[in-house]
Amino acid sequence: MKCPKCQADNSDTSRFCSNCATQLTRGGQPSPELTKTLESPVHALTKGSLVAGKYRIIDEIGRGGMGVVYDAEDTTLDRRVAVKILPEIFTADPERLARFEREAKILASLNHPNIATIYGLEEADGKRFLIMEMVEGETLAERISRGPLPLREALDVCFQVAEGVQAAHEKGIIHRDLKPANIKLTLEGKVKVLDFGLAKAFHEGRADSDLSKSPTITEKMTVPGVILGTAAYMSPEQAKGRPVDKRTDIWALGCMLFESLAGKRPFLGDTVTETIAAILRGEPDWDSLPADTPKNVRAVLRQCLQKDAKDRLHDIADVRLEIDALTTYPSEQTPAARRFSPLLIIASGAILLLSGTLLDRLLMKYSKHTPDLPAVKSIVRVEPGLWLDGWRRDSEAQRPARTAMAISNDGSFIVYSAIEENLGAQAKSRLYVRRMDESVAKSLAGTEGGIHPFLSPDDQWVGFWADSQMKKIPINGDRPATAICSARGIYGASWHDSYIVFANGSAAGLLKVSTDGGEPELLTNPDPKREETSHRLPSWLPNGQAVLFTIMRHGWDMQPWIALLQLDTREWRVLLQNGADARYVPSGHLVFLRQGTLMAVRFDLNKLKIVGQPYPVVENVVQALNGMNTGYNSGAGQFSVSPKGSLIYAAGGVLPPLENSLVWVDTKGSEQPAVAFTFPFFAPRLSPDGRRIAYGTSGKEWQIWVYDLDSGTNSRLTAEGRASYPVWTRDGKRIVFEWHKSLASNLFWQVVDGSSPMERLTTSAATENPASWSPNSEKLALVESGSDTGYDISVLETGSGRVSAFLHSNYAECYPEFSPDGRWIAYSSNESKRYEVYVRPFPGPGGKWQVSGSGGMQPVWSKNGERLFYKWEDQVWMVDFRTDSGFSITNRRILFARSGYSWGTPIRSYDISHDGLRFLMVKSEQRKAAPVTEMILVQNWLEELKRLVPTGKK
Repeated sequence: MKCPKCQADNSDTSRFCSNCATQLTRGGQPSPELTKTLESPVHALTKGSLVAGKYRIIDEIGRGGMGVVYDAEDTTLDRRVAVKILPEIFTADPERLARFEREAKILASLNHPNIATIYGLEEADGKRFLIMEMVEGETLAERISRGPLPLREALDVCFQVAEGVQAAHEKGIIHRDLKPANIKLTLEGKVKVLDFGLAKAFHEGRADSDLSKSPTITEKMTVPGVILGTAAYMSPEQAKGRPVDKRTDIWALGCMLFESLAGKRPFLGDTVTETIAAILRGEPDWDSLPADTPKNVRAVLRQCLQKDAKDRLHDIADVRLEIDALTTYPSEQTPAARRFSPLLIIASGAILLLSGTLLDRLLMKYSKHTPDLPAVKSIVRVEPGLWLDGWRRDSEAQRPARTAMAISNDGSFIVYSAIEENLGAQAKSRLYVRRMDESVAKSLAGTEGGIHPFLSPDDQWVGFWADSQMKKIPINGDRPATAICSARGIYGASWHDSYIVFANGSAAGLLKVSTDGGEPELLTNPDPKREETSHRLPSWLPNGQAVLFTIMRHGWDMQPWIALLQLDTREWRVLLQNGADARYVPSGHLVFLRQGTLMAVRFDLNKLKIVGQPYPVVENVVQALNGMNTGYNSGAGQFSVSPKGSLIYAAGGVLPPLENSLVWVDTKGSEQPAVAFTFPFFAPRLSPDGRRIAYGTSGKEWQIWVYDLDSGTNSRLTAEGRASYPVWTRDGKRIVFEWHKSLASNLFWQVVDGSSPMERLTTSAATENPASWSPNSEKLALVESGSDTGYDISVLETGSGRVSAFLHSNYAECYPEFSPDGRWIAYSSNESKRYEVYVRPFPGPGGKWQVSGSGGMQPVWSKNGERLFYKWEDQVWMVDFRTDSGFSITNRRILFARSGYSWGTPIRSYDISHDGLRFLMVKSEQRKAAPVTEMILVQNWLEELKRLVPTGKK
């Protein structure tokens, strides 16, 4: 294509002349599609309006080519979100819709602290919209508008941007629209990259010649000669319409660093055309940088802003490393950049050559230095008949739920907690010391019942937990153990100088106590507003000024967070997501566990921040993650690292997901599959017409699913948080369930066909579980827990939303079930010191009648109301009764006894068919995971770690 101004030849895809930068598209005029797009109105949402029935609009906060963004409130989950709605003019364009959906998938695949998170993609009222993380704070553009940034602040911002973009590049995604307006600076100092709506996978390298597919639309771009996009940050290849790759983001990052320092853009022009011309032919206004800008900073800028992509830095990781080096030496030239006279260089070289030869010979002869030794693995077996123990071991695998091992600073010995399993219920754990120069371990007298050993910094003492106390004992055992403080349950402990920081309980914060004993001092309280339920697994940093710890967002959290607490301010911030049990090692790394894999990431001890991305270094490390058992689900890992270089760990990874079978069992105990696949089934319920099964899942995700028995389709009803115990409404149109994101839960219900979002039914501070509907669906029996009395039975009136007590006593009452005629409620109570089944009239008053004879739980009525069934241990019982004068038992008999079916507490875990001849049950499949009887010792491991994850240190 010839330029109409200078007649220079250009490629057919060029948007601007490579010689004079004149726009080539349609004689300098926007295309008809572009004109239509720019002139079409965008229908704004009014403040206070409700989107999709639950997102209340607070205010508009921005708009661009792929949508309008609003600040909104998620009324269901009580949180602020960003709602990005696609303009209506695009809804009929399949390509634009596909790109919008691609943005959702891209954002969902990017899980990084420096990238704004996506919560979901939804459609309502003819609109497509994204629900995204609401990032508080100002944009980098707003910050620059107040003036240039100080050097260190500018470098830190761009370093965090580079980290986020690197995470995207590693997934094959480029941003293509990096600019200060797309960078948010949070109040906590975290940088978030926004708007990946124009990102393209690397393999889609062809540039778009259609101007309507260029970057961000703005309302000001309505004059001829404009292109869609913020021209000042477009790379030369992007401006020319040529193929782009990840180096286009490097160019944009260079532009942002330049502007952050100078307070103005590197390429200026009064119009978009003039700006593009400056990008294609001009040089940045280097004189606009502050006069004291270090030469090495200018050098990095020049490497980012090379017009030819081949001459530019090729990888954003290189940019990140360069910026990281700048933050360490921002005002110095690197030694290679210093200038010496040629004569001095030659003379110095000769002297160095001669002295080097002599020095090398002397070192070979006299030096005791040995080269870095290779890592050496060996097996350390627990004493015969013992297993590693860590309290509340998983019942199916007998694996420790707390850290059971610690290695000394010099790696000369380990201490571990173990138990004799052949003693059964009488077994008690204790501590053992195994020195590396000895073949057997020695038990430490006075540590009976002890778990979770942790060593003092001088290796002279070992702390542990036993008998609801934090204790310590000399490592040589020459004095008895002494109590430090009371502790109802241990969830991690770490010793530094004369203090121990520890976690006491599954839903609490961190505490600090003197090693001489005394009252613990509270350091943190989990913040529910930040989705925090528990702080645990603390580990001191070497300077004693900060503590690493793990945040659990709920008791079954399978993807916890790693955070850092600064003791001077008592403030903490999240360092990493999907990680637990972090410890600092002298090689300059944090090591932590992610789903049973030991990960390592560089850590700046002076700045207390992560550097770069984590890398896996040891696979298959035992970690206590199990979404079923919150006592076992501590996140603790079975590993310990010696500062001198040794690693000790136990192999075994995370317990495999629990897979159950859903089966029909007849009244004689014969079993046949109800569905043809295994799944983590939990608490199934048949629909009123008997054609569908609602059930919960357990383990990694607690969600509600619906299985259609006719079509064989399995569909998910809920998507986030924890949802369990589904109960159908009598008309079969809705399912009520308990849902929460913390330890307490409330009741919600949702239309089965998914035509509307879930709605909240209760707001109690107690945990509530739904059980049974009255025949007219006006009342719902539920179980409340969390009080001193344990389980209590209440009734929800759906019309008023009022919850009233039905049976609250000093005993535990659970498993309430309305009779089909609504006149009775069957339930279980432990008032006789053993759970039995009782029946009471509803709504009362009246007495109670005991139904079971020698223990009973989980009653359920036959659909015709003529019989009552219940379970006890491995048995299923049936009861005939009369109600003509009160309630009387006429026949009680056992139907069958068969083991292997899962239980549910405090709601029943099975259902009965309409004809009363079959029971729908969950058959537990045993997970195969052997107890831990050996550990792996890796000597010289820190050298291996530095090779795997280089720090740049020598």
